[in-house]
Amino acid sequence: MALELLNFLNTWEQCKFGELVKRISGSALSSPENPGVEYEDINSGEGTLNKDVRLKVGTKKGQPFEPADLLYGKLRPYLKNILLPDFSGVAIGDFWVLRPAKYSSKFLFNLIQTPRFEEKANCSAGSKMPRADWKLVSNSIFAVPKDPREAERIGELFLSLNSTITLHQRELPHH
Repeated sequence: MALELLNFLNTWEQCKFGELVKRISGSALSSPENPGVEYEDINSGEGTLNKDVRLKVGTKKGQPFEPADLLYGKLRPYLKNILLPDFSGVAIGDFWVLRPAKYSSKFLFNLIQTPRFEEKANCSAGSKMPRADWKLVSNSIFAVPKDPREAERIGELFLSLNSTITLHQRELPHH
């Protein structure tokens, strides 16, 4: 048992979150081809959209993102406004647009939902409008697989489990 644990630990390493992602900044206008995503469009805690954002009317200014970038709502992080989009668009509001550096976005999407990440993100600046502190979060240490392919498989497994759970929850009668 101890040897198995030691072998397992040798396949993982400690990394600062800021080494796992690159924070993207920029400015763009939303459009039907480049839809805007706002907090109100995200199912909090699920990481899914509650509407087809391509049907939104008007343009708003925000940060551009690409498919597989992570959108992390840094305002009131406990609301869990997160998204792993499969399209290009514009993040409107207080989002971090995070581009994976070494690991798959699927793995990192699950990492940002762990209690440890939430704890760090919720050590926030500001009391009325608390925001996650990038300096604190980016310097926080997380255990990650040394092999990016293993991380990819872990990310796919958890995304599959989460979507199955969400589907079953929707099938349950609401009281």
